Amino acid sequence: MASSAAAVTAEQPTTEVFPWLKTLPLAPEYHPTLTEFQDPIAYIFKIEKEASKYGICKIVPPVPASPKKTAIANLNRSLAARSAASNNPKSPPTFTTRQQQIGFCPRKHHRPVQKPVWQSGESYTLHQFEAKARSFERNYLKKIPKKGLSALEMETLYWKACGDKPFSIEYANDMPGSAFVPVSAKKSKETGEAMTVGETAWNMRGVSRAKGSLLRFMKEEIPGVTSPMVYVAMMFSWFAWHVEDHDLHSLNYLHTGAGKTWYGVPREAAVAFEEVIRVHGYGGEINPLVVRGGILQFGGVILQLMEPCSGDGHFVVVIRSFKVDGQLQW
Repeated sequence: MASSAAAVTAEQPTTEVFPWLKTLPLAPEYHPTLTEFQDPIAYIFKIEKEASKYGICKIVPPVPASPKKTAIANLNRSLAARSAASNNPKSPPTFTTRQQQIGFCPRKHHRPVQKPVWQSGESYTLHQFEAKARSFERNYLKKIPKKGLSALEMETLYWKACGDKPFSIEYANDMPGSAFVPVSAKKSKETGEAMTVGETAWNMRGVSRAKGSLLRFMKEEIPGVTSPMVYVAMMFSWFAWHVEDHDLHSLNYLHTGAGKTWYGVPREAAVAFEEVIRVHGYGGEINPLVVRGGILQFGGVILQLMEPCSGDGHFVVVIRSFKVDGQLQW
């Protein structure tokens, strides 16, 4: 396994899109009006019946995102607030990454390799990590003749890499904080007056306690539930198939950077999905499998990674969604 993301030396990949990727249905996309956007919980209730059939959807705000410079400044303040080592106010705050292995599940095997896929990474400032991410992307994509790849072509490269020689990338996940401005510092405006999403009730720092949300009755702050977590990633960063804690809804916002692809499974297909994973991902072995309220866990770790397609003769509905910065995922 390569020691760092910059050490990838894979053979020249092709960008011909996998047929199964082309057939994945797209999640619904919603465009609320300024009036509808004023009340997050009411709007979620409005679209829930239809969106729940897909397991995932995209919401395009009627107001713009904050400039990248503003988002980075907010995130740096957030990182500094949670870092006990930031005694020097002139020194940019840092965060720690994890190394993620890509290619740990070759297609020639019938079950994932039973080894950790998360290793300790390094500490970076946002500027340092962005430079490393750009360097990795540039070095990896220079082997590809075509420039300006589509989202489907990037996904194809990713899934091909998952079945190829292992290498590592880095990902900072589950960091309490946000790139939105603190709600206490600037109360949300009326949506018609708002300049950015962060100035509306959809600011992730406060949306969990919005009118109509049961979470507003919780006294304690729980990162990732009542307060946001932030994730900083590079090309090919991934996160596991999972169900949210306590079966709660999940709301995600992409502040800046390259587009991000999500895969979702409708509720009605959950059991079939888990069976495909059990049979085709783990060779039908039951010993490492623990089923907790419908969530697949292996060795106490949420299911790591498997292509959103099944083996011959099996089918599970998987919904695909691609979002760019300034858009919400629910």
